[in-house]
Amino acid sequence: MPCMPRAPLDLFFPPRCLACRRRGAFMCAACVQGIDRIPDPFCPACGWLVDAATPRCRCRAPAPVFVLAAGAYQGPLRKAIHSFKYQGQRAGAADLAALLAPRLEGLLKSEHRIVPIPLHRRRELARGYNQSLILARALARHLDTESHDRALSRVRYTAPQVGLDRAARADNLRDAFIADPKHCRGQAIILIDDVCTTGATLHAAARAALGAGAGRVYAAVLARALPGDDR
Repeated sequence: MPCMPRAPLDLFFPPRCLACRRRGAFMCAACVQGIDRIPDPFCPACGWLVDAATPRCRCRAPAPVFVLAAGAYQGPLRKAIHSFKYQGQRAGAADLAALLAPRLEGLLKSEHRIVPIPLHRRRELARGYNQSLILARALARHLDTESHDRALSRVRYTAPQVGLDRAARADNLRDAFIADPKHCRGQAIILIDDVCTTGATLHAAARAALGAGAGRVYAAVLARALPGDDR
């Protein structure tokens, strides 16, 4: 799988795999091969795979209608996302975006807008960066489009989602996002995040985008958490 061009500095400080720390690339061939792929879109509310041609789940969940994922949140992909998200390995964004880009190439059209899930300012300052924003920008470069970074804002600071059940996650994120109609009205929005667990974050962001006039909302994530994994 092709990756983005490397900076000349990499010749002197070669990258290490985000998952196994092997030198040469931020995602080595062995770890890419070890990713458990998810070939079909899925409903973030119930977890069922859905038909990409008519993406309406039998559970009739609210938007986003479906989510695309590069793979399951386990093994090398889980390790890579943890390094990217919590250990400051931001330089690996291009290699991670290369895993997700093929899932969007058949969907992306000129009217679609890539929109990262925002962090609240307090959390972004504490972490030092928003991993979803960096991923969205890398993905946009890979797909020769742009990331609409100001389409969504996170206006309410929320408790971490880890350990909360589906209902608690949804309540925790109620009214957490606002969307800018200037970026959303009449547009098809593709939300970008690192992991989808119960879909609560994506649903809350989608509701805000639809409230600002978006025509349709999709989502794409690096990984889908497996049933029973709320970490």
